[in-house]
Amino acid sequence: MEANPKRSMYAFCINREYPGYFFLCFKAGQNTKHMAWPVKVIPNAFELMKNPYPDMKALKNGFKTLWQNEMQKQNGKRRY
Repeated sequence: MEANPKRSMYAFCINREYPGYFFLCFKAGQNTKHMAWPVKVIPNAFELMKNPYPDMKALKNGFKTLWQNEMQKQNGKRRY
């Protein structure tokens, strides 16, 4: 993040407290705090924010969309 401070990073981390869950950990820029969203492993899919995703690629893309929508809400912007 030092090379490109505006770039985001994310990683998948184990959740030792709750079997069947892991964390999607991320940092949305060098000067932001670390965040973690819980992901549930469900039959043949993953669930993030009550949305099912059939595979890791869909989960990553879904996370990016959810995060973008969250940022737009916080900035008071609407997507048309």
